[in-house]
Amino acid sequence: MVKNSILLVPQNLLKYWLVTMFRKQRRRLKYLVIRLLRIKDRAHGIARGFTFGFLMNFVPTFGFGPVISSIGPKLVNGNTVAGFIGGFAFLWAFPFMFYFNIIVGEAILPIDIAGKIEEVIIDTEEVETEEVVEVGIKIGKAFIVGMFANMIGFGIICYTLIYLLIKHSRKDALRFVHKKWKIKRVEKDNKH
Repeated sequence: MVKNSILLVPQNLLKYWLVTMFRKQRRRLKYLVIRLLRIKDRAHGIARGFTFGFLMNFVPTFGFGPVISSIGPKLVNGNTVAGFIGGFAFLWAFPFMFYFNIIVGEAILPIDIAGKIEEVIIDTEEVETEEVVEVGIKIGKAFIVGMFANMIGFGIICYTLIYLLIKHSRKDALRFVHKKWKIKRVEKDNKH
């Protein structure tokens, strides 16, 4: 009986932590959506800014993504606040986008990445520097090609969706998010 109660405490803490974290992320997302929909600017400017910020998540920016997302939209006559929101809202998805870059790049430039790595590392007893560099360059090429393909494809989709949302149904979307998208507050208590 004692062993079961000891095992239940970490599971309950983990469940509580996951639920709390999920609620916080939903509240943050709701806040960002409300901020995006309340921006007083042209629909093109908001869509350009948000798209620029979103696309920065496909590029490895080494921690400067939010800064580039808020400064970069000025280059394309976009809204800087929308750019920051676009970059910050999808910051959590960078690892998935990074992996997706490699997958799309490998589909465009068909190379067997896993086979090349096995060939260099596992099959040979002595790893030669030239072979490792060759595999690294092939993976890098796949990543860069995939990154540009994803940026073009997702950029067009993101710009179109945000432009249509802002241009045609900003008030309806804001009303929906504000009134009908109910999210419970995260309660800070010590009861787990």
